[in-house]
Amino acid sequence: MVAWRAGERAGACLDRIGTASPGAQRLLVDCESDPAVLAGLLRERTAVEGLPLAENRGFAGGANAGLEHAFAAGASHAVLLNDDVLVEPGCIEALAAGAGAAGAASPRIDGPPGVAYAGAELELRRGFGRHVEGALDYLTGACICFSRAAWETVGSFDESLFLYYEDVDWSLRARARGVPLAVVQEAHASHAGGSSSGGEQGETWAYYSTRNRLWLLEQQRGTPHARREAVRTSVRARLRALRSSRRPVSLAKLAGVRDWSERRMGRGPWPA
Repeated sequence: MVAWRAGERAGACLDRIGTASPGAQRLLVDCESDPAVLAGLLRERTAVEGLPLAENRGFAGGANAGLEHAFAAGASHAVLLNDDVLVEPGCIEALAAGAGAAGAASPRIDGPPGVAYAGAELELRRGFGRHVEGALDYLTGACICFSRAAWETVGSFDESLFLYYEDVDWSLRARARGVPLAVVQEAHASHAGGSSSGGEQGETWAYYSTRNRLWLLEQQRGTPHARREAVRTSVRARLRALRSSRRPVSLAKLAGVRDWSERRMGRGPWPA
């Protein structure tokens, strides 16, 4: 499980795993970790292993660190979780079965609109993904079970993305390499969504989702197509910035367009 400055939300996620799947080994990857806080969380949970990262490597970097640690320790499967995801009994076991020996799988996830997941499709005119039941264009990084074979075939998450779209990019690479992806409808979890980033009303989401969407479009459709979408996104954001209630999010989107165009990837101005 990946957290940024882990707190009680991470503790609740770990506790739920312990209750729902007592046989699962639990690993907490804590980006920009506070040693005292992490020690307190682990003191109450002696069966949990901690992996503190001094820097904030983003969700992509934290996920890579945790998954590489799990597979180096001999795991045949590893389940990646956001720290605000709560799995239901049987979820982890069903995901491992659904991923099989060489694939990857996500569960059905309950949550607010835009967060609830039972499949997803990607449209490559503007680069937006949307959750559509049964669609398999990409799995959700909120909860993915990776087989060792899938991870070794596809490789790690692209850490230049830092946050958002790393799951989409990984899924597209997996599909290109013939790795089977599955949504296991009988595996259930719930997701609060945006607990660290502020969700779709937050500047963190606005910046990274805009920058990385343009990056993905460039990878899939070419630079001219991505540049045209960058212009459209900028015009919309400038108009919305005239409304005071939308100004911070709109300015963050404009920063995302700017940094994509200037090839500034990795960790951006957010989170502060």
